[in-house]
This record gives sequence, C-alpha cells and structure tokens, in this order.
Amino acid sequence: MGAVEADSPGLFQNAALYIGEVENRYLTGEVRRKVLYHLYKLPQVTINNKKVLLQDGEVINIDGIKIECFLVPGHTWGHMVYLVDDRYLFTGDTIWFGADGGYSFISALAEDNELAVRSLTALEEKLRGRDLHPLFITGHTGWTDNMDFAFAHKNELCSPFRKKAHDPNAPYDAYDESDDTEERAKSRYLAGVGR
Repeated sequence: MGAVEADSPGLFQNAALYIGEVENRYLTGEVRRKVLYHLYKLPQVTINNKKVLLQDGEVINIDGIKIECFLVPGHTWGHMVYLVDDRYLFTGDTIWFGADGGYSFISALAEDNELAVRSLTALEEKLRGRDLHPLFITGHTGWTDNMDFAFAHKNELCSPFRKKAHDPNAPYDAYDESDDTEERAKSRYLAGVGR
C-alpha cells in the first residue's frame, strides 16, 4: 500500500495500520515477498506507523463499523479479506474477475498457487455456511453482488500468459492502462460485473 512506507512522502504517516499478524512478517523482514514464480524478491519495506495486528476470525469495531477478518493465504502467506458489517467483502488480491467469473488471483504473483485455490474454496464455504451474500469488492477488477459469478472458477488460476479475448463490457482491461487517469477515476463509479 502506498503513502505509508518510511521513504514515501508520508501522506498517511500518522495512520494506524490494521494488518494481519502473519502478513506483518513481511514488514519485520522475517519473510520476503517473492513474485514472478519466486524468481524475484521484492525489496524490504519499512513502515514506522503504529500497527494493530489481526488474527483470522477476529472481529473488530471501528467507530461502529464491524469488520471481520478472514485469513485467505496463497497470494501472500498472510493475505486477509475483510467483511464489513456482513455486507461488503473487500477481497484485495484474492479474486480476479474475468468476463466469465472469478478466478484465483494472478498465478505469477502468488506465494503458493495451490494454497490460494484451497483458500478461495474455504472462503466460499464460510460465506455460504453463514448464508452471507456480500458485495465482493476486489483490489483490481471491480465488484459483483453475484456469489456464483465471484466463485465461478475458484479452482482455476488467472494466468497472465494466457491471452484471452478482450471483453469490451468488462469494467477493467488489465492490459491497456492509457485511459487510467486521475480525472476518470474521480468522475465515475466502477460498474458491477457478472450481474
């Protein structure tokens, strides 16, 4: 996440960070993030902000907002998703929405692809077991309120090297970023997918 690293301009230097205890191991230097099928180690990041360490299944309350934490490892060892007020599931880099439904996130960026697929399946089971039908809000590819669409390809990886036909109706393009401007980001809402 930007604007909190010690070498950044410090926009959020006074913000408290809520981060999973396992994920915090990247910040302490206990583990290093590896990408591109473990061929490249990302540089160590230093963050001096106050941290609140979270556990799988923990429920916290911030100013009357209920936030439940679910550990969904695979993309990173401590990747968490956050269920807000039982209505909004912020999935980060757990799910990648394609034109035909959700996949386990980009395979080249995962610490463990098999674990990522198992974790996605376990997340679906938790949500269905509690009869929860949240709005799925991803880190990169939009949102959906359709659970079947969100988990359509939960056992498959999104591969960056398999060329797929561009879907002109998708709320993202993933390849051409020429129109990803600040003005466009501020002037419109991201459309839902799979609805």
